[in-house]
Amino acid sequence: MFRRVFIQRTFHMTFLMTMCVCAVVFAGTFQIAPVNPALQEGKAAMGENYGYIPEPVDWSHLEVQVGKADLPSRYDLRDSALVTPVKYQEDCGACWAFAACGVLESWSLIHGGETWDFSENHMKNTHGFSVGHCFGGNNSMATAYLARWNGPLSEADDPYNPDAVVPPLNDQPRKRLWAAPVYKATMADRSEIQSAIMQHGPVSSPMAYYDGYYSGSPAYTYHYAGTAATNHMITVVGWDDDIAVAGASGPGAWICKNSWSELWGDSGYFYISYYDSKAVKEATGFYDLTDPAVADRIYQYDDLGLTGMTGSPPSNVAYGANVFTAAANQTIIAVGTYAVANNMAYEIAVYDSGIAGDRFENPVTTVSGTCVNAGYYVIPLPVNVSVLNGQQFAVKVRYYTPGWAYPVPLEMPVPGYAAPTSVFGQSYLSEGGVSFEEISYSGEDYESTNVCIKAIAGIREITPPTPSVRIVGNPRAEIGTRVELKGAVENMTGTVTYAWFKDEVPLSGQAGQQYIISSAEESHAGSYVLQVTDESKGIYTSPPFILEVLPAGTLPLSAVSILGALALVASGVGTLRRRAGKRE
Repeated sequence: MFRRVFIQRTFHMTFLMTMCVCAVVFAGTFQIAPVNPALQEGKAAMGENYGYIPEPVDWSHLEVQVGKADLPSRYDLRDSALVTPVKYQEDCGACWAFAACGVLESWSLIHGGETWDFSENHMKNTHGFSVGHCFGGNNSMATAYLARWNGPLSEADDPYNPDAVVPPLNDQPRKRLWAAPVYKATMADRSEIQSAIMQHGPVSSPMAYYDGYYSGSPAYTYHYAGTAATNHMITVVGWDDDIAVAGASGPGAWICKNSWSELWGDSGYFYISYYDSKAVKEATGFYDLTDPAVADRIYQYDDLGLTGMTGSPPSNVAYGANVFTAAANQTIIAVGTYAVANNMAYEIAVYDSGIAGDRFENPVTTVSGTCVNAGYYVIPLPVNVSVLNGQQFAVKVRYYTPGWAYPVPLEMPVPGYAAPTSVFGQSYLSEGGVSFEEISYSGEDYESTNVCIKAIAGIREITPPTPSVRIVGNPRAEIGTRVELKGAVENMTGTVTYAWFKDEVPLSGQAGQQYIISSAEESHAGSYVLQVTDESKGIYTSPPFILEVLPAGTLPLSAVSILGALALVASGVGTLRRRAGKRE
């Protein structure tokens, strides 16, 4: 017979009573960000909790990003068989692990055509935090578990057992995680999370579940308008604007996959009102999974991931760095870190040596970009950095978080929740990026604290995208008409310069991305080439673009219109926006 579990939240009273909402100022000018106010509640969630613990990091500073403008009124991944079977968490507060694995499994179906049943048991038992294996978790804990390459395992590797606490001897992960973005929604604006579900797949989200607010058969809807604590996590697989929910101020609901077996709800699913006061206001995706063979080793000090943030208010810029020692002859080709605010701009520098005095000198490679959403990301490097066994190397990151004054992600102790360790000489902080100080010098509150920067070695399949150049425009024009040719440049960052050629002869005075002929003549016909030079003096040449100039009246009006429209469409192609090391 179906059973549903709730657990008392007294287990984290210890650390709730020790945390302080206000920021802690440490020596110098750096400060620790305020702790999540949810940790201050300190009371049982009306006696019911199904496995959610508030994260110590407060995401309330994140605003809802603009989503797609043409979202459908209904979208349900079940319709395309892009969800895996509903599972049963039993008498164990492991809903967070089921929610995260549901996201991972659907992502694998959608983007890899692979059917996986990942192990919630391994996630709940080996998360590494100061919380019992059946006493709850959250998206940050799932991210830390996945980002450090602890999982996911398959269900066959470690079958679910609420009473089991010992992991299998052979616990090799089946996938690697490369992105875990954080999304936000409000009752009025749901487009960011909806767009994420359409583009990537389901998301994992907390909610406040209390029996009295659930409508069973035949509606299977839920609406809660109160202020009681969040206490459960679900996998959101879609939405329906037309579902009527009892007690809600309007129609519309999220389509949610639960972990209380197929005997509960609508074969394990239910529908949460858009106007619920707690549900689906914040969500995380676990995306961009790769085969474990693509990487050999991860260098890291932040096994427990993001538990705090630091900065030097009111500045939105600060620097963090980690020094590692190579465990083998390898190449470093990617860096993992957290964006603690939306639209975080990063500048990463990798060095083949440690710190010299108080400075890092002569980087081997650098890369910059923007993380549109807060979250965890792995960023490929443009140049491999070779290191020898026993050699020190360093990764430095400049973090710029618009509107947020605590840009550097930290793994730091949270009593009763996280108990990390650190060693002197691992992590460094800097306000200006020139002079760095070992993190423990920042004050006693920084004992056992590290910067959340990882270095990934030995990637064999993931390589940075190759820069490319091509010319777009109308290849046929009539005499006397205007011709616009535009250079489409992809996979280049920083400042670039342009040089146009016609029939292998440089076109003087043409140094922009566009080449415009105001009135075409027969002499303009020929083969055009565009050369683009990037910041590193690399030169990239487009394929030849053949322009025909025809007598007036040769092209029918309809053809001219069609070609002109195609030219306008093509002129927008090639725009590159770097999002955490990915092309979009």
